[in-house]
Amino acid sequence: MNKYLESEITLYPRKMFDEYRVGVVYPAPYDLGMSNLGFHWVLRQIETTAGFTCERFFWTSGHKGPARSLESGRRPQDVHLLVFSVSFELDFPAVLEFIIQAGLPPRAAERDARYPLVVAGGAALQINPEPLAPFMDIILLGEGEDILPLFLAKYLAAGDRRRLFQDLVGEPYAYIPSSVEVEYDSTGGIQRQKWRSPGTAPAVPPVVHCPPLPAARLAATGPPFNNILSPHTEFARTLLVEISRGCPMGCRYCWAGYRYLPQRAFPAGRILDLARLARPHTGRIGLVSTAVCQHPDIQALLAELQRLQYSIGLASLRLSDIQADILEIVAHSGTESVTLAPETGSDALRRTINKSFSNDEILAKVALVYTSGIRRLKLYFMTGLPGETESDVTASLDLIRRILSIRQQCVPSAQRVSISVSPFVPKPNTPFQFAPPAEPAVLKRNMRRYQRELGGSPDLEIHLGSVREALLQYHLSMGSRQTGELLLDMARGQLSVRELFAANIPWSDAPGVGPPPWSILDWGLSREYLRQEWIAAREGRLTPPCPGTPGCRRCGICSAESSVSLPDAGQPS
Repeated sequence: MNKYLESEITLYPRKMFDEYRVGVVYPAPYDLGMSNLGFHWVLRQIETTAGFTCERFFWTSGHKGPARSLESGRRPQDVHLLVFSVSFELDFPAVLEFIIQAGLPPRAAERDARYPLVVAGGAALQINPEPLAPFMDIILLGEGEDILPLFLAKYLAAGDRRRLFQDLVGEPYAYIPSSVEVEYDSTGGIQRQKWRSPGTAPAVPPVVHCPPLPAARLAATGPPFNNILSPHTEFARTLLVEISRGCPMGCRYCWAGYRYLPQRAFPAGRILDLARLARPHTGRIGLVSTAVCQHPDIQALLAELQRLQYSIGLASLRLSDIQADILEIVAHSGTESVTLAPETGSDALRRTINKSFSNDEILAKVALVYTSGIRRLKLYFMTGLPGETESDVTASLDLIRRILSIRQQCVPSAQRVSISVSPFVPKPNTPFQFAPPAEPAVLKRNMRRYQRELGGSPDLEIHLGSVREALLQYHLSMGSRQTGELLLDMARGQLSVRELFAANIPWSDAPGVGPPPWSILDWGLSREYLRQEWIAAREGRLTPPCPGTPGCRRCGICSAESSVSLPDAGQPS
């Protein structure tokens, strides 16, 4: 038996046979795919829907020949549907490699009923689906708890793919790229966007509405968790549970902070039910959220998990989350590390990104972390943020040295501090979509400085992000269907990354440039609000957190939640 299957523990029994076979694809190796909660949740939702069974496919870049499913060794062309879970833009080339090596025509227009229906969803496509649009029959956008049951129900009812496409056109969350014709101007912006067959399309502009799920409806479907525990992952044999979705803080670089507003929590009782179910199989649990300690019942959750004798891992903590009582529970559970994201050592630059805390507050919280018994600290920084100067880089280096000094004073025997420095990448549907990226030469110079000034410290473990990968990520996240055609050439080995950089035109906020490629998406976020936030960033003004109150119209998202009628697709059994 496959070594991975041998070592897996399944909490709820998996269904191995049903009418339709779905290949769920993660475009990276097993250890990365099985560390991804979104991939697990797609698998679970499909498997609990009558009529469908799943097999997993993974992909290693550069592999020749078709991938084989983990469960049975089946080829991709031997399933009814291929569903790609795409979390990162840098996985786009691997998606196309997978399709090509499977022997499938890469463009959706070239495939007919002889081939599996090719579907994609995931975080990266919520940002901008257009670079992969020419290759997908269907792209599922929005929150999977609603769109997956809706899609599967319509698939069962349709009978053939033409009827399925007709049934899905105009539905919330469902994007049929072949139904939309897009023309671009010479600047990378949209010149014209229209329905390809007006007679069969809705009498509205071609926009996919993706409103947030109301809190009650989301709570009734979750929480998402990994039904399969594996030792061959980043979080070996750890139960991962999403405890809430969304973050109210409004960091201006963070697409997830805007996409998943307003913040909504999953019921504590359901989270604990999963923890009790998994406890005979694991002693580790990871609580997943962009704002973990904003869960209304976080204290009670942590206390009960401690009583169950779990080692509790928390996602990156906001500075205000660093409280003595929370740290005490986490440290006593056996967890050794805490992650913080100062992003920069400059208080002024931190205001630009809408983080209000100061260096002095960071240092006070670091001291609290170490005195609580936590022995390992991980810190995230960025370079290339809009307006960053040499003095800002100096401020970050100084802050890191002061943190090392506090570690030495509090716990000299603590593990080395882990520092990650990533190049900033502008993201669609954030205020920083209007920001030009830093020049690669500047990013490389800054990275060399971090390495030169910190690399020799025995108390530091430093991880520097790749400037080349950041530039590719920028081209893909701000790209269009034209970018997708370049990607196809790259996947075929006919184009280098450097040649893609030269040929591609990423969207920019320049005079005369048309609407951005991701205008096909609308989850209610006001473009004027983003523009005002960009102005506030340049002026160093802070914006208060999302109030999350019914009827708020500040950014437009909560208005969208109430204005779109969501079909009842039923819930998985």
